[in-house]
Parts: sequence; C-alpha cells; structure tokens
Amino acid sequence: MDKKNTEAQQTNFADNSLNLKIIFGKFMAFLPFFIVSLAISLIVGFLVNRYTTPKYSLKASLLIKDKNRSSFDGAESFLQGSSLLMQSKNLENEIGILKSRSLVEQTLNRLNFRVSYFVEKKKKKTELFENLPFLIQLDSIHFQTYETPIYIKFLSGNKVEVSSNGKAGKVLVPFDEEQVENVNSKIEKKIFDINQEIIYENLKFKLVVLDPLIFSYRDNIYHILLNSKKNLVLKFTNSLNVKTINKQSSIVEITKESSYPEKDIAFIDAICNTYIEQGLIEKEQISKNTIRFINIQLNDLQDTLKNIESNLLAFKSNNKLINIGDEGKMIMVKLSNLDNQKSIEQSKFKYYSYLYDYIYKNKNFKEVIAPSSMNIADPLLNSLIIKLAELYTKKITYENSFKDANPALVEIEQNIKNIKLSLIENLNNIKNQSTIMINDITTQINAVEKELNTLPITERQFLNINRKFNISDKLYTYLLEKRAEAGIAGASVVADNRVIDKAIIVGKIYPKTSTIYSLALAIGLIIPLIVIFVIEFFSTSIINHQQLQLATKIPLVGNIIHNSSNSALVIANSPKASISESFRNLRSNLNYLISKKDKKVILVTSTVSGEGKTFLSMNLASVIAIGGARTLLIGVDLRKPKIFQDFNLNNSVGLTNYLIGKASVDEIIQKTNLSTLDIITAGPTPPNPSELLMSDEFGELLEIMKEKYDFILLDTPPVGLVADGLDLMRHADLNLYIVRQKVSRKNYLNLINDLYNSDKNTNIGIVFNDVNFAPIYGYGYGNGYGYGYGYGYGYGYGYGYGYGAYSSYGTYGDDIEKPKKSLWKRIIGL
Repeated sequence: MDKKNTEAQQTNFADNSLNLKIIFGKFMAFLPFFIVSLAISLIVGFLVNRYTTPKYSLKASLLIKDKNRSSFDGAESFLQGSSLLMQSKNLENEIGILKSRSLVEQTLNRLNFRVSYFVEKKKKKTELFENLPFLIQLDSIHFQTYETPIYIKFLSGNKVEVSSNGKAGKVLVPFDEEQVENVNSKIEKKIFDINQEIIYENLKFKLVVLDPLIFSYRDNIYHILLNSKKNLVLKFTNSLNVKTINKQSSIVEITKESSYPEKDIAFIDAICNTYIEQGLIEKEQISKNTIRFINIQLNDLQDTLKNIESNLLAFKSNNKLINIGDEGKMIMVKLSNLDNQKSIEQSKFKYYSYLYDYIYKNKNFKEVIAPSSMNIADPLLNSLIIKLAELYTKKITYENSFKDANPALVEIEQNIKNIKLSLIENLNNIKNQSTIMINDITTQINAVEKELNTLPITERQFLNINRKFNISDKLYTYLLEKRAEAGIAGASVVADNRVIDKAIIVGKIYPKTSTIYSLALAIGLIIPLIVIFVIEFFSTSIINHQQLQLATKIPLVGNIIHNSSNSALVIANSPKASISESFRNLRSNLNYLISKKDKKVILVTSTVSGEGKTFLSMNLASVIAIGGARTLLIGVDLRKPKIFQDFNLNNSVGLTNYLIGKASVDEIIQKTNLSTLDIITAGPTPPNPSELLMSDEFGELLEIMKEKYDFILLDTPPVGLVADGLDLMRHADLNLYIVRQKVSRKNYLNLINDLYNSDKNTNIGIVFNDVNFAPIYGYGYGNGYGYGYGYGYGYGYGYGYGYGAYSSYGTYGDDIEKPKKSLWKRIIGL
C-alpha cells in the first residue's frame, strides 16, 4: 500500500512539474506580446502623467472657540451677559455655517472669480490666476455669453481673434444673471484691434494687455470662461469639506480638492477671513443694539430730568429752606429706596415688553439684547433665549445648505415654533410678576407718602420735588453706566475664532506618478494573461497532447511533426529530415501493433478534409516500402482523389474502373520510383462511390492484393463527411485516425470515440499530425519532448521519442494552402 501511494505521489509530482513547465513555456512563448503590451501601457501611463491636469489636496485649519468660553474675553467684567448668544455656539452649527451657500457667496463677492483665464501649452491646459497676461473688463449692462470657452488668439500687428469655436453658451444679464429667453449663443470668429472694444450681440468686454510680450507667445492658446454667480457658489459649496480634527477638539480642518491650487488657496483663506469677520460683526451688533435700547430710555428720561431739576432750583430760589428735620430725612430715605426699586423694575418691564415685541416682529435672533445686559438673571428666560438662538443659527445653516423640503429643516422650524410659544408664555408670567412687584412697591410708596402730610407744607413740597429729581437722576446714572459698559464691551470685542494654518497644498491626489506606472505595469501584464486565458478557454482545436488525452481514450500511435519542406513526399525527397524520422518511429510502432498478422491492411482516415490523411498515407506507405516490405497504397477516396498528383501518376484508370468491371487488376496497379511501393489510384469519379466500395468486388480485390503485398494502405474519405470510411474499417487490421494540431476540433473525436467505446475489438489508433513543439502549444520550454504510448490490446508498450523545438516550418495537408510566416510566428517558433 505504501509503495502504491509513493508511486501515486511521484506521478502527481511529475504531472505538476509538467504543468508548471507548460505554463512557463506559454509565458515565454508570449514574451514578445508581454513586452509589447508593457511598452504600450507604460507609454500610456507616461502620457497620462504628462498631460492629465493634476488634482491637489488643499488644507487649512481654523480654531472655533467652544461655547464654554466668553466671546468678549477681557470684557466680561464690564458687560456680563452681553455675549450670551455667542456663548451658545454649537460646533456642528459653526461647521454648517462654514459650508453654507451664504458664506460662500459672501466670500466670492470679495474675489474676482467671475472670469476664469486659461492657457494651453503643449496640449496641457492650465488656469491662470496670478500674473495674468491680460485682463477682461466686462460691460455690466450688456448681455454676456456664459459657461462656454471664448478663445482669444493674439495676432501680429496688435490684433486679436475672438471666437467660441462653434460652442454655444447661455446668455445672461450680468447684474442680475437672469437668462435671456433661453438663448444659446455662438461667438463667431472675428478679428479686433487690441484697443478696440470686443462687441457681439451677446458679448461685450474690453481687453487690457498686461504683458506686452503676449503677442510673441504664438504657441499658447488662451481662452476665458465667464462664470455665473449661481454656478460658482454651487461649485465651491459642493467641493468644500469641513470637519473637526477629533471629537475633543474645536479645531476644524477645511479641505478641498483642486486642479488649480492657487485660485482655491485664495478662496479657502478668504472664506476663513469672511467667517471670522462675520463673527466680529455679529458681536459688535449686540453691543450696538444694547446701546441703542439704552439711548432710547435715556432720551425719554433726559427731558424729564431737566424739568425736575429746573423746578428744584426754582423752588430753592423762591423759598429760604431751613434744615430738614430728622423725621423728614427718614421719610426721604425710605421713599428714595422704594423709588429706586420701582424704577429698576419698570426698566425690566420695558425690556420684557421689548423682547415680547421682538419675538413677534423679527425673523432671527441675531440682534436681540441679552437679558443679563439689563441685570435680569432669570435662568428659564436665559435658557429659552439661548435655545432659540441656537435653533435660528441651525435653521440659517440648513437653509443655505439644503432644499426647503428637507425634513431636518421642517423639524427645526417646528422646534422654533414650540420654543417661541414657551418663551411668550414665560414672558407673560414674568410681566405679570413684574406688574405685581411694581404695584406692591407703589403701595409701599403711597404709605410712606402719607407720612409726608405730617411735615410742614414747605418742607413737604421740597421733599416731593427732590424725590422726583433723585429718582430720575439715579435711573439716568444707572442707564449711563449700562451704556458705558456696552460701549467698553463693544470696543474690546475680539474674534472668537482664528486661523491656525493658512491653506497649503498637502499633496497631489491625481495623477500619482508611481501609482499610474504601477497600474500601467499591472495592466501590461494582465492583458496578455487575459488573452492567453481567452485563447485557451475558447479554443475548440486540439493544441497539445494534454487536450488530446482529455478528448479521447483511444491510444496514441505516433506523432508526425510539422513539415518544413515544400514537398508532400518527405520520405522520398527529404529522407534525413526530422519529419522523416517521425514516420520511421510510426512504422516501428505499427510493427508492434500488428506483428502477429502476416498480411496487414492499414486504413487511414480523419474527420474532415485538411487533417493530412493523404499526406500521412503516402509517406507511411513510402517509409514501409523503404523498409523492404512490399507495399500497396490504394486511393479509396473516389470523390476527391489526390494521390496521383504527388506521385505524377495517371488517374484515368484506377479503382473505379476495376469495381465496375472495366479494368483488370494488373491494369490498375501503377509502379513508383520505389521498387517495393505500388499504387492504385482512385480513377475517374463515379456517380455511386459508396455503393462501389460496399460491393463484393472491393473485398475480393483486397484478398487478391494480400497475396502479393505485405502491407496494404487505404487512403479513405473523411468519416465526418461521408460514411465510406466507417464501412471500410471492417477490411482493416489497423485503423489510423488522424488528428491535426490546430485544425482538428475536440468535437471531431465524438464519432470515433463512440465507435471505439461500442466495440473494444476495433483496432483503432490515433496519429497526432503536424505537431509543432513550440512552447506556445504547451510543450514546455526546452530541447525535447517525451511521451509514451500504451495500447489496450492485451499487451502494452512504452516508447519515448525526443524531438527538438523546431522553427520555421512550412505547412502541408489536404486543402491547406501554405501561408507565409509572419515575423511574430518566427519569433515564438510557430
């Protein structure tokens, strides 16, 4: 058992080694194809690297101060709470603002991107941004053609040629960018003087030359592109990416892919500056709104204070007032405290009323005055205002980034509505509480005022006037302090956000030279492999012995290698050629196969015409005859006789004449240059060849010839076309079935396989004809090929024959014209 396993392992190892040699041989055979494929793919890779417009990755970083920090930095001690809304910053909202269409539009308004300038040098297009050779000044009220290249060619004599090369663009009105009746405009080719204004029906601009040498750059092709603001905003909005560097950080990275980095670097830096300035403006607006609200209160109070002050001075002037008693002083202190409380509470009530009206009248919360600026420390009120401000910020972000029907935007609007209702309800409660408090203070004031009635009238009048003055003066002073605080806070405003790193190029995205060349190398190798696989997979012809063994179980009798001579009679004309040696090997194998028979009839057939059965019949008969055996070759293919042509014989009398009784045996036998080889040609083509071959006369002829010859070879018609060959097999001691490399198809063997499998006593052998041992056909890559034969006739023989890798062979065979070999075939050995 161990011995059998060892032998099986050795056999598998040998098969695997052979398969590896075949694979390697095929690779080497297709080596020129691999070299050409690699060369082409690498050239394509070079062209891609050379002429593809590169794309770069740009990056800038921006610090956004988190919501736990005060937005006024050093101003907190002066105006606590004025920055409450800014403290409520949400990082996700700020990222949304950075990517919003409104911010992109504000940024583009600061940049001169409405006209794009391009130059094409050596088939490579580049956008010009800095150091422009010329400048375009558009007419702001004339129709303009947008979104199509307008080519400008600088000619000698200070002339320019303008055209759109047959391309049409949209016609827009520059100042509002409304399309004019969906007109598509083509700019026809015209020549203008350099100082002349370029005027078309749908285009008007003035060209200003900045580089006088531009007229000498004859190889440069320039064109401009007028961009609509809408498309510019959309383009930059969609291409901008903003994200935090990590979850714990408030530093965001602004990245963008760009084919023209100089222009996009300017845009990224500009949008960072615009965002920072917008934050400063919003913070300054809070301070201004607070001051404006206080100024309104001061203006109303200022006139009242002047009148009271005048009355007080007049009263003092008209009355020589003596010192006020202790009782009057005590009453005065009580009233002063109560009046001060009432005035403060009244100021708060006015703020509540202001906030109530603001909610109803305003669409956003950017300009609202913070409660803390009025010394209002209501946690619920502050919380609701902060939430409402955050929702408005998020709403603006979503409106600038998504369509109106976005579900998230609908949800935000519903939340704003709910917060407003809660805030209004809260304000109503606070106003009611404030009213109660004011009424309570008023009641206390009324009680203290009754005590004034016990004082002398003059003293009482003085205290009333002085009291009114003190109330107004304290309130006026309080408001002045708040205005001063707001002013100081506004003057000390600094940006919450700052640029950490300006935009830079961090790397080239495409094309990456090494990646392109690696891809080209891979494609250059894969394409030949795919071609080899497709050829092998879809090939229906028998190419090598492995395929032949898979297609049939009929034993292989011999191999006839590729014919390199111009003659079909290779045995007679080229006895020392390698192909003649292969016929001698075949003769030796036949001697072992039918050695027990005194007389041997060998039938040669194939599936279709062109597989070389006549060629093999003639040369096999010749090599047997040279060996000294009396040999007869009979051309049994009555429909398409050929043997007589190569032997230069007369075909007017042959087998047909004998079978119809028009000639004797001696009359149909013709001699050849070989004394031991005779031939019976087919003769004239009869109307009923099948019936003649099935007649008794043909069998009688074979019996007569067996007495005179040692070997009789029958060259029969193809069995796949007519049934004559199958009928004649009963007369043969050995049937040779011809399979020709690259010509015979795998399904050709189905008929002979059925015959062989149905009757094991049928003496059939395969001859592999026209074999080329080049590596491309799966015979490894070396100097020889070994194969063995086993025969299923109750005995077996193994023979090993080595043939070199032959090159520059011609072709032969029935109905096959000799083609001239290409250089490619000569290189790989076909």
